[in-house]
Amino acid sequence: MDMFKRIGASVALALSLGGALLAPAVPARAEIFTVAVVSDTQNYADITLPQPRGADTFDQQMRYLVDTRQDKNLAFVTFVGDIVQHGDGQFRRAIPDAEGEYQFFDTREEWDIANRAISILSRSGLPFGMVPGNHDYDNYSWWTQDGPGASKPLAGGRTWSLYFGPTSRHFAGKAWYGGASENGLNSYQTFNGGGRTYLHLSLEMEPPQSALAWAQGVIDAHPGLPVMITTHEWLRPDAQERSNGYDSYFPGADNLSPDQVWDRFIRKNAMIFMVLSGHNYTRPVDGVSNGENLRIDLNDAGHPVYQLIQDYQGNTVGPDGTAGSANGGAGWLRFMAFDTDTRKIRFYTYSTLLGRYAGRDGEATFGVAPERSEFELPFPPQL
Repeated sequence: MDMFKRIGASVALALSLGGALLAPAVPARAEIFTVAVVSDTQNYADITLPQPRGADTFDQQMRYLVDTRQDKNLAFVTFVGDIVQHGDGQFRRAIPDAEGEYQFFDTREEWDIANRAISILSRSGLPFGMVPGNHDYDNYSWWTQDGPGASKPLAGGRTWSLYFGPTSRHFAGKAWYGGASENGLNSYQTFNGGGRTYLHLSLEMEPPQSALAWAQGVIDAHPGLPVMITTHEWLRPDAQERSNGYDSYFPGADNLSPDQVWDRFIRKNAMIFMVLSGHNYTRPVDGVSNGENLRIDLNDAGHPVYQLIQDYQGNTVGPDGTAGSANGGAGWLRFMAFDTDTRKIRFYTYSTLLGRYAGRDGEATFGVAPERSEFELPFPPQL
């Protein structure tokens, strides 16, 4: 069965089951509001790639969000992680044609590139949330003097917290920022759309049980609010299964796979209606890569949970139309327009660098069916 026929059948079943359990809320006023998703930005910040080309694209994305906030009625922005490429500390790269010789880098410049771009957004007052990806941990790319240090298991959020933690200038004192877990890697935000308040949970990569306990406490303290979740790793690009094959990221720790998070937490909470992620993408061919897809499962209350992957980092086709003419990501952003009148969510993808939409006029922009880039889903019963 075609993927989107399966989706339609799943949604129809979920709505028929959910209608008896949770009546759709009537919006206080009919309007269209938008939530934006910023996928893995690591290549924009990567100081081993052409700069300031990548940094300029990152800045451009943030300016676009701010400049179009009124036209789109932009209510919230979420980042799916991998904000930078090389974690914290020092890393090295072999010098071409110089055997045994390396060029050493300090990753502070990458964090500064990201911080400058995200400051454009935070100065605007728009509510937003951020999660760390595997590239954002303290020891992801650390090198000692004599060779590679311990890059795995992933650990430490010192630099993340300094730049983007709960006490950073991006979040401290913001009315829409609700708070963070003890380690600062999980947080929650609220935003308003269509006369309703929404709860957004930003969960660390492969969250441990302690993070889920914290998140459950947040949901319990906000009864009745529809809940969206962003975490870095969740789906594979084919969406046939969740991304469960990365035990090496946290060996020996109690971090949980996506399937475990689904079973222990998400399926048990009736008001969670969406999970957003990045991390995974297909191998690029001529600068084109797919990292968009959708999976729908029913939770224990019989309601659908929309699970979406959006990761554009493998796309390097820039304005001149050739591979490698843009830093990976090429300015692509995901948008979700919630229409409270028609009770539809319209998903679409736009590149600020290229000035065009994905999947328009039958174009297989990322080498896959256009409807993976632009499609509609009905409001689930949680809304």
